[in-house]
Amino acid sequence: MKRIKRIILVLIIFVSVVILSGCGKKYSSITYSRFTEKMSDELNYSVKDESLSYEGKFEREISAAKGDVVFIFYEFKTDKDAKKYMENNYKKRKFYSYKSNDDYSTVKYTKTGYLYIVQVDNIVIAGSTEKDSSKNEIKKVFKELGY
Repeated sequence: MKRIKRIILVLIIFVSVVILSGCGKKYSSITYSRFTEKMSDELNYSVKDESLSYEGKFEREISAAKGDVVFIFYEFKTDKDAKKYMENNYKKRKFYSYKSNDDYSTVKYTKTGYLYIVQVDNIVIAGSTEKDSSKNEIKKVFKELGY
């Protein structure tokens, strides 16, 4: 009887570990065309392709603005370039909350206004506002974008 209980307990633990190991959120990056479509058509943001402004630094740069909220989409050549950009610009900056794992990086800044940045694969998207009252708009848009 004790042996059966042990076997059942081991099976429960094993099944729990297997189930919980798949609980991490998996993100996939959004394409520039999907970002543009989502921001302009579905969320009514004014979208502008600014890729020529930063020649060589990014593959693409797109800004989307509505009221006091601005989103910027950066497409880098490689995942490593995007990760390096995040680390170099935000990892050790005072008042910035930088978090990273193998799949994505995030930055949050709330000292003056609100800034939230997500890096997935070779894509970096930043949402910012100077008004605390607009931070929910940024959260809503990131949710709409799948982040």
